[in-house]
Amino acid sequence: MSKHNPTPDRVLVDEIDALIEQQVKAGPVTTAPETCPNCHDDWHMLPIRKTLLMMRLNYCGCEDCHRNLDAYDYAADTSAIICPGSRFHGPLEPLETRLDRAGIITIDIAELLREPAAQTPLPPPPPNGCALRFQFPATDTYPRPVWAYRLSRPWRDTDYVVVMHVRRAIDADTGPATISETVLFRYFPPGTQRPPTRESILIGRSLMSIVDDDSVIDRHGVNIELGDHGARHRTDGHVDPDLFAQQITGQMVVAIAE
Repeated sequence: MSKHNPTPDRVLVDEIDALIEQQVKAGPVTTAPETCPNCHDDWHMLPIRKTLLMMRLNYCGCEDCHRNLDAYDYAADTSAIICPGSRFHGPLEPLETRLDRAGIITIDIAELLREPAAQTPLPPPPPNGCALRFQFPATDTYPRPVWAYRLSRPWRDTDYVVVMHVRRAIDADTGPATISETVLFRYFPPGTQRPPTRESILIGRSLMSIVDDDSVIDRHGVNIELGDHGARHRTDGHVDPDLFAQQITGQMVVAIAE
């Protein structure tokens, strides 16, 4: 008996069967999003800039958040680029360096999860109208010096403040530049009463708690106020921290406990 060639329809059915068999052997197809190779986010085409990242991290769904998103113009955003996009290939600084250059404090998340912030004995309150400088217990955690102060009377609902010397990236007329600043933040040491917080988020690789006024508190109790993406109280240059604390709080530093 002669053997007939398969019809075109039979060839098509066989090809479909073979394709299905191949897909079944390969296992289920996952729909999980790909991760960007240049940051911790999902795959994204456009660069992520600092302003957009901060708006996203601080988003809570309120009217102010919606208003800020409506007013945001991606094309006009000239803030620091955190990630150049998932398709970017070429020399690229580590993510931690990019975040630090943009002025976002970074802490290794593995360190945050492994051990809690240390609770150290706090100094007694100084005489009325005065302040006492004492050793900040987590100095090694921050890239630059930190000075802690115990106040004799509450200032903005806390008995403690910290002063830091920082460097901040800006967009100058001649291009991106870095300036030196002295900043002051409220401080709520571990074990003391802290303001109510809504939730915890990651900013870069730092675990932060969002306060009701939209500022954040890091795990060491430093209350970072991000108005205009910077400190609420700051001055140009690295000035004397004792004098700066006195100028802002109105309480003179009269003693040092170190």
